[in-house]
Amino acid sequence: MAHGALTEPLHSPEEAGLPRLFLGYNTLPDAPFPMVGFLEYDMDRGAADHDLSHVLRMLAESLRSQPVPPEGTFDETHRRMAVLLRADAMVIVFSGRAFSPEQSPPARALWENLVEGYYHEGDAEACAGAREASVGLGVDRADGRVLLMAERSPSGEHAPPQRVGDDPEGTLFDLLGEILEAQYAWTRAAFGL
Repeated sequence: MAHGALTEPLHSPEEAGLPRLFLGYNTLPDAPFPMVGFLEYDMDRGAADHDLSHVLRMLAESLRSQPVPPEGTFDETHRRMAVLLRADAMVIVFSGRAFSPEQSPPARALWENLVEGYYHEGDAEACAGAREASVGLGVDRADGRVLLMAERSPSGEHAPPQRVGDDPEGTLFDLLGEILEAQYAWTRAAFGL
C-alpha cells in the first residue's frame, strides 16, 4: 500500500510537492475482503505552509473530535461496506531530499532530526550530497512501519521506490498511528462495528 501511494500519480502539476495522505483498507491478515485498497484524503493546500508534524497532530485531533452520527444514520448497505473496508493503514507521501545517513555524519544527524520531527527548512538543502526524492512513511494498526524513498532525476523521473531501514521510528510515524487509530475508532463507532 505504501508503494502504491508513493507511485500514485498526481492529479495536477500545482499539487506537486504538497504532502499527500492515504488511508489503506484490508492490509492486515484475515481481511474481511481479500483486496487491499487505499484512498487519498483531501489535504488542505494550506497544509504546505505548516510543519508536517503540526498538520498531522491537527488531523488526529480533528478526527478524535468528530461527532459520531446517531444510530440508524447509515443503512445496511453502508454498514456492509464499512465491514468490508477495514481501515488498517495510513501513509503520507511528501517531497524531500535523499541522503545516505550511513555514509556521512551530517546526513545521519539530518536523518535523526527528520524522523523525530525536528527538521528545519533548509536543512536538507545544506546537506552535502542530498538529492531530490519522494518519501513515503507508512504505519498499520499492528504497528508495522515502513519508509520508502524514490529518488528523482534532474529530468523529473522517479527511480523505483526503495525501502529505507528495517524498523523506522519517530514522531511522524507516531502521529500517523494516532490518525489511523482515530479513523478506525470513529468508523467502528459510526457503523456499530
